[in-house]
Amino acid sequence: MPHNVQTKACEPVVASALEEIDWCSAAEANNCYPVIEETEIETWDNTQVQEALENIITNQQIIYSYIQDWFNKTNQAISDIQINNSQVVEETPVIDEKEQQRLQLQAQIEALQNEMASL
Repeated sequence: MPHNVQTKACEPVVASALEEIDWCSAAEANNCYPVIEETEIETWDNTQVQEALENIITNQQIIYSYIQDWFNKTNQAISDIQINNSQVVEETPVIDEKEQQRLQLQAQIEALQNEMASL
């Protein structure tokens, strides 16, 4: 709005223009969705509401069962990993046989050297 036009002069003009607009036909012309009136909501009977609630409950049960299945599979995978790790630890010797023989021979050599040194 131009700065030189006073607001007081425009308010009655705008108000009268807004009163003359057919809002329903303007909404339809612009593909606006109609407002649901209370009478339409009241026409829903208990069976429709009950069906909608049953659908929601069924969907929640399906989602819950999927979550439970996923949780059980995850726990099983963790358990399998723990079992596999414990088997690997048990199967893998800390020192292999050759290393153990080498250490035994080295200990015997040191014992013999100590015995020779004491003679």
